Order: sequence, then C-alpha cells, then structure tokens
Amino acid sequence: MARVCREVRTAVEEQIEQPVETFVNQLQQVCVEQDCNWWCLCCNKWLCWLAWVVVRVVTFVLITVTKWVSYIICEVVGFVLDALAFVVNLVLSIPILGGILRTIINWGEEIFWRSVGLPDFLLTLAGIQLPKKMYVKVIILNNNGTAVTDEATVLPFIQAAQAVYHDECNINLIYTGTCVPKLNTPSEAMVISCDAGGFFADWWIAGSYYEFVSATCAFEDGSRRVTGHGAELIAFIIQNVTPDTPGNTIGCSMGPTYNYIVEEVGDLSGIAHELGHACGLPHLNDANNLMNPTVTSTSLTLTNWQRAIVRDSRHCVFI
Repeated sequence: MARVCREVRTAVEEQIEQPVETFVNQLQQVCVEQDCNWWCLCCNKWLCWLAWVVVRVVTFVLITVTKWVSYIICEVVGFVLDALAFVVNLVLSIPILGGILRTIINWGEEIFWRSVGLPDFLLTLAGIQLPKKMYVKVIILNNNGTAVTDEATVLPFIQAAQAVYHDECNINLIYTGTCVPKLNTPSEAMVISCDAGGFFADWWIAGSYYEFVSATCAFEDGSRRVTGHGAELIAFIIQNVTPDTPGNTIGCSMGPTYNYIVEEVGDLSGIAHELGHACGLPHLNDANNLMNPTVTSTSLTLTNWQRAIVRDSRHCVFI
C-alpha cells in the first residue's frame, strides 16, 4: 500500500505539479520582461505581479499542501492495512491449514480479478494494450547463514524479464529489490520438486517458510497479497529444483496457486518464463516463444492469447 502512495505522489509531481510550476515560472518571466506603463504608474506590472502571487499561493495550497496531506494519510492508512495483512500472512504461514487456505484464497482471487479484468482481456485480443504494471521482488535464500547468490548476479535476468514483458505486453515489470532473510532456510525450502510433490510442499514446511519470509521481506505489499489485486510476485532463489532429468529443470511455478516462483541458483535464465507460469501461461512448443519448455532463443515472443492471459492476471494492474 505504501508503494502505491509513493507512486501516486510521483504521478502528481510529474503530471500536475511540474507543469503548473512551469506555467508559474513563465508568468514570472512575463512580469519581469513586461514594459512599464508610466501613465498608470506601472499598473500593468504590479497587476501582473499580483496575479503571479495569487497563482503561486493558490497552486501551493491546492497542490503542494494537498499532495503531502493526502500522502501522509495514505501512508498511515497503508501501514495499518499492511500491519493487519501481516497478521493474516502469519496465519497463512501455518503448515497445512495455512497452505490449504492460501490455495483456496489465491484461486478465488484469481477468478474474481480475471472476471473484473475481462474488458482489458478483450482489448488485448483486439491488439490494444494500455500500459499496465507488475511487481517482482527477489528473495535470496541463505544456506547455513550464507546467501546462495547476490543481487548483482540476479539483476541481469530481472532486466531481461522486464524487457520481454515491456516489449510483448506493454507491462512495466517493476523490480522492488532483493532481500536475504536472516532466518536460516530449512532443507525442505532449499530444494523444491516441480511436480505434484512440489504442489503439496507448499502446504508444508517449504510453503510455510516462503509465506513467513514473504511477510517480513515484503511487508509493505502485505495488503495486496491478501486482496490479490496487484500482488507482488516473489522470485525465490534456491539451491536446486528437481527433477534435473528430463529437461534439466531450473525453475518452477504452480501458476496462480502461489504468489511466488522458485529459480535454481545455478541457472537463473528461466525467471521470465516462470513469471509467465505465475500469470497463468502453460507451456507452448515453439522455439521462439517465452513459454517453450526449454527456452534457448534470445528473441522471445508471446502470442496474442498469451499476452491477454498475462495482462488479465491478478498480478497485472493499472494502478
């Protein structure tokens, strides 16, 4: 929620405050350069300066004060909502019960928000893609107190994913940073199976750990994870994804069931691919397609149907 407050404030500054400030400065320059009409004791100049003062005061009150008051209120409300969501996320981190609840909640929210987003789905199929955005955070797990990798290693693959989703879907994939939890990672969360066993692992130790560290590392996104609208996708960098054969599996996502993907530290090239799964995309046997089971091409594309499915995901929003 706090992130939304900052984005709204930035939008006000860029789209309203800066143009108004430019106009006020131009008016000031007009007053400076204006010739004095001596026959009325320079009435034209002091009337111009009076107008400048009025505009300056009004714009300061209406824009600057209103912006900061609303921003502070938004931040306070956002913090309260995220704090309440933190409690909910802790409940959802309870093994078995929390896992089952997460599955039910995530699928319920997925169905609801896809229904709400149907107009944009149809526009995308028609070739009209209005700007949207998604958020992604990286959580690097630690092995006996040592992080399995670092942000500098992960960042190029995040940037590659940003390029794909921008070029193919007109989605601004916003990277919200990297976190390394201080809590030591249990072995069940360090090695994940990308099959039915991996699905049910989310109900046990691995899923509970992921939910708990998500609640702490991504605290300010807690309210969105609870409501599902614009929920941040979390990329967990783990030790290993099994099975290694066939196909040399390097990443895993159980689609809309989770708010996260896992990627093997030895090969991070599948991050964009797994984000596609998290947004509802299945595999597609096309060597140049992002969702090809073994992505090898450097020129990755999506079909129009795939673009519509991604943009209609609960993770993809206008605001």
